[in-house]
Amino acid sequence: MQTGLFELAHAGLINVKVKLSLKKNSGTFSVDTNGNVLDENRPFPKASYYTLIDSTTNKKIFFATDLYDSAVKFSKTGLEHCDFYFKRNFEARYIVTIKDRANAKIYNLGMTFGTHSEFKHSRLKFLFGLYASNLLLNFKKDRDILNRLLKTIRAQKRHWEFIKTTRNISRFEAFNEDTNNTILFQTRTFLHENDLDVKQIHQQRYRIIKLLRKEFPNRFLGGFVPSKISEELYGDALTNVPTAPEEYLDAIKKAGIVVYTRGLVNSPAWKMSEYLSQGKVIIAEPLTAELPVPLTEGKEVLYFHNDKELVEKIKLVSEDKALAEKLSVNARAYFEKHVHPVQNVKRILELMLNKPLD
Repeated sequence: MQTGLFELAHAGLINVKVKLSLKKNSGTFSVDTNGNVLDENRPFPKASYYTLIDSTTNKKIFFATDLYDSAVKFSKTGLEHCDFYFKRNFEARYIVTIKDRANAKIYNLGMTFGTHSEFKHSRLKFLFGLYASNLLLNFKKDRDILNRLLKTIRAQKRHWEFIKTTRNISRFEAFNEDTNNTILFQTRTFLHENDLDVKQIHQQRYRIIKLLRKEFPNRFLGGFVPSKISEELYGDALTNVPTAPEEYLDAIKKAGIVVYTRGLVNSPAWKMSEYLSQGKVIIAEPLTAELPVPLTEGKEVLYFHNDKELVEKIKLVSEDKALAEKLSVNARAYFEKHVHPVQNVKRILELMLNKPLD
């Protein structure tokens, strides 16, 4: 979102001002398995708040973006106090349930991934806001206050270091059609191995790594990114591909066929955006998250539903060069039209303004 805004500002289509806010913005709505809406007094992670001002009318539009993995959880502040709410993991069945509790109109945020713009400014405001807002959120006078605040500081330090690993958008804009016949699937493990969803994801990814190594021993690249959990539980499935973000992107650029599996709680993983940007031949587990413009089977991707289909479709695109070429060309075109931050953010702003940016 920020990349799109700063790039549009550089193009002269909008002006961007960063304002520091230390509001807690707590409160979470969630939809349970019976379709009931629960109102919880807890922080909502990964929500950002914006004011859009139409320069011709001075009309102010307040909107929120929700990057949270879960499709069933929503920011109470965003839904109650904004005019528009854009959710990353968008599933209409939950939107229908929650919309009666919302002042905001709820729309699809579209696909996201980790990137940044060289034109981004106000970094100190972002840094100070990250630390200050989370410290305030965790400030409670009790005997655990010191440990809790130190834990918060360490967590935000890790988060800031992670933010700094995002790659410049120009790296995704650069595209080379020359690829080899390798099959790439590099993935990671998450904390909380005892969580059922996390454990299922780990087991699925482990099974696929072992399967691809067996079926395509001379072509498969990837495996688990080394971590405490992957080394302890899946040590025989560690990656043979560089894991640093820039080097990993280089590996994607060189690969011929790539494999996609779901993110946490069925969220759309960054991998899909990265794969599309490089015009890869994508064999993917179907997304449950809905997109503003769906990815079409046989046009931009091939979907698999089980291990047998995964292997069969890899063999299909390995033999059918015309199909592979079509998938590659269409994947890149989809990225340029629907996923690139400039195009996606432009769509979002024009939707709210109900007119084109010019």
